[in-house]
Amino acid sequence: MLEAHNEQARQVPAWRLLEGGQGGGTAPAPTEASPELAVRQNELHLAETRAKATQGSASIQDRRNQRRRDQR
Repeated sequence: MLEAHNEQARQVPAWRLLEGGQGGGTAPAPTEASPELAVRQNELHLAETRAKATQGSASIQDRRNQRRRDQR
């Protein structure tokens, strides 16, 4: 049983095969391949971090909206 477990541990995981890698090394990040792509990804990241945060949880917003509808 231990031998079967060790053999399975040596196998390449299925998700690695889908990535196209052999499990031995890592594929280079896209930012290393293209400086233009790295700049674009950084711009997108900064735009996402500047996005206005939602104040309160969804349930609080829903209760406020329901209260407004009920008062009409």
